[in-house]
Amino acid sequence: MTPVSCFGCRYFRVTHQPARPYACKAFGFQSTRLPALDVMSSSGSPCSRKEAQSEPKRSATP
Repeated sequence: MTPVSCFGCRYFRVTHQPARPYACKAFGFQSTRLPALDVMSSSGSPCSRKEAQSEPKRSATP
């Protein structure tokens, strides 16, 4: 079973802390590894909270 990729998830964040550079806002933790890997190793199942990022709003001016 392969873990879900965190890239493109609305809850995935890159922190400014070198010791814990990745974070998951859905689960509320920071890690040295991608959060999906920690979720997989602790629960044994892939991340169930992944949601695609919404498209950025574009201005109407040409």
